[in-house]
Amino acid sequence: MANNIQGFAMIGAQSIVFSITNLRTLKTIERGKYPVAIGDDFYAEHEILPETVDTIVQAFDAINQIFNDYGVTTVNVYASTSWAEADNAEFVRDQLYTRTGWLIRTTSLSEEAFFRTQAIMVKFPQFAEITQKGTVLIDISSGSVELTTFCQGTFGFSRNLSLGPLRVYEIMSDVQRSVTNYVEVMRDYIDSRLLDFMRLLPHGVEYTNMILMGSSLSIFQNLIPEGKRQVETDRPGFDMLYDEVTKASDQYLADTYDLTSNQTSLVLPTVLLVYRLIETLNSQSIWISDLKAIDGLEVHAAHAGGFKKLGFDPDEEIVISANNLAKRYRVDDKHMQATRTFALQLFDRLKKLHGMGKRERLLLEVAATVSDIGSYIETHKHYAHSNYIIMASEIMGLNELEVTMVATITRFHSSITPQSDLKNFPTMSTENRLVVAKLSAILRVADSLDASRQQKIQQMRVSLKSDKVVLSAKVNDDIELERWTLARKGKFFSEVFGVGLELKGRNML
Repeated sequence: MANNIQGFAMIGAQSIVFSITNLRTLKTIERGKYPVAIGDDFYAEHEILPETVDTIVQAFDAINQIFNDYGVTTVNVYASTSWAEADNAEFVRDQLYTRTGWLIRTTSLSEEAFFRTQAIMVKFPQFAEITQKGTVLIDISSGSVELTTFCQGTFGFSRNLSLGPLRVYEIMSDVQRSVTNYVEVMRDYIDSRLLDFMRLLPHGVEYTNMILMGSSLSIFQNLIPEGKRQVETDRPGFDMLYDEVTKASDQYLADTYDLTSNQTSLVLPTVLLVYRLIETLNSQSIWISDLKAIDGLEVHAAHAGGFKKLGFDPDEEIVISANNLAKRYRVDDKHMQATRTFALQLFDRLKKLHGMGKRERLLLEVAATVSDIGSYIETHKHYAHSNYIIMASEIMGLNELEVTMVATITRFHSSITPQSDLKNFPTMSTENRLVVAKLSAILRVADSLDASRQQKIQQMRVSLKSDKVVLSAKVNDDIELERWTLARKGKFFSEVFGVGLELKGRNML
């Protein structure tokens, strides 16, 4: 088992946050941050400048000294999604590894949302209580805004918008110099970007509660009392803050709220964004939390390392996210459920044959859930459309490689043999290609077992013989179409695993 005292560092657009945490108790031993305006580089210049790299190295060295003082030997270094917006991000990543020995892992949007959700579910004291009603979690970083919904204590869905205050400030800087009604123009811009998000919200849910968190809430975090991690306000209270900010000078804001010049420039777009969200969602109670993505990293590491059991299954969030995607594209729910059930049953019964583990099972479950979303565009070659949609979508908790693997599995769940096509993914290792091939083969078989889309197979037993896999099914109708489809699509299963397939049907009537 890994060390229970571990160090964490998270590179954001405006600072590098670090912590030392006891994963067994989830108690923070030490936490701090170093201001490094990396976002000024990649939003304005689209690359990380050499002098900024030097500043990052200095910050890493200082943080590492603190880690050494505490005897920390396991260090986890992450960079936010905005890091990847720099054209030279990979070069800088290699330079930093060479100069410091720290290997940076870049998180995807869906991973960041996943970590933040875990932070709120574990570390926010009122979570279970307030999320019984519609609640929206809004994480505001410099470059983006992540909106995650909860209702009846469970995760709903998550959506990322490229609407962070630093990004808005950079876009609107020319407008500020040329118009007198700058606040109104910025408000119209923010409203235009919120339209798509509002359209996707589930109908019939009122988001009474709002939780604010993120690296760009400097002005709000000054409102949190000493020794507390969150504070609650209401609509009238926030309206007073909004009126104050929209009428105040930068000097007044800097002096009153103890802000740097960089923080001060982001106050107006931050407050205006939150104000418009509160108005649009008609939220009545607003919690301001100092929780950040690094808190979620700690929770995730504690759970993954076996140090702490959570009161929820993080994988359920991933499956719910996949279900939401399937619903958005109006997937045939009964066929999807049947295919997913068969796929997981095959996976569980054939562990000796495929040798894969829990994470691969989850990828299969996600792939079975979203494999038919391409039919929303066109039923002919729907697998190709499924691949495209998945690559362009967010599935909570999956990294970029895993999203690519799921998309590839769905692309090849049809009758096209993937052997040659898999060579089109040079960034995927041979090991991962083999996983994709195995899961594709299993999904093909599962999909074949409901070829008629009438759920004729009610129960199934899977038996592994020396030379074949026998599927003994209890059916309520003729399954000749399923048998014929399996003979066609099951050939790839035999090629991958080296055994044949036999489907036996016994009528239940």
